[in-house]
Amino acid sequence: MFSKRADGRILRNLDPYDKALCYVMPRRSDAHVYFTEEVDCKYFDEYIEKKKAEGRDITYLHIFTAAIVRAHAQYPALNRFVMNGRIFARNELTVSMAIKKRLRTSATSTTVKLPFTGHESILEIADAIDGSISEVKAPGSENSTDRLAARVMNAPPIFIKLIVWAIKLLDRWNMLPRAIIDASPFHTSVFITYLKSVGINGIYHHIYDFGTTGMFLGVGKEIFRPVLDEDTGEIRPGKVIELKVVADERF
Repeated sequence: MFSKRADGRILRNLDPYDKALCYVMPRRSDAHVYFTEEVDCKYFDEYIEKKKAEGRDITYLHIFTAAIVRAHAQYPALNRFVMNGRIFARNELTVSMAIKKRLRTSATSTTVKLPFTGHESILEIADAIDGSISEVKAPGSENSTDRLAARVMNAPPIFIKLIVWAIKLLDRWNMLPRAIIDASPFHTSVFITYLKSVGINGIYHHIYDFGTTGMFLGVGKEIFRPVLDEDTGEIRPGKVIELKVVADERF
């Protein structure tokens, strides 16, 4: 209905085949592709120890977030989404992730959505992540996502269904208010599932049909196995992490 959105602009000069895919596979759940990238932790660990000696605490979450942000900056086609059969270039580069407010199975969770330009250093990205996590873990803290969810879920079930239906309809026709897009973790460039923090293997996480998320990055715990050393060309005992990615193949 309307061609302008608060979070993106339509790409009109695309290959006809790319445009056709959006009609052949109208939903994100139709267009899932899965792949795994195995990475050697040796160089990460060396960097983490180097920064620790300098007084900076760097984690794998910082490293992989910085890597996915840089990838989106270098390959702008990653930062696109499909809505109602049209491919949009996203106006912003954002990363969403779920956060446990306390490290207990019974603890409540929330989500954060961090905006980036793609030009940040890993240290700047680490500061943004740590600051956001500290903020949501503070007693009594509530971000815009929490407030939006609370307002919707306080309604009777029939009204919740109507509200969600209305949000989906407005999103489909590019009329969703900017305030809802900003509060929604599902309207984001990439969603990171950091399962290493709870000590389990990575998973392939489905992409939501709700929102505009076009990529999920799953990061699991370390695995110990023989690896080929890139410096010496020899096999050595190693530690690796499997990055499991689910992406929307239409863009």
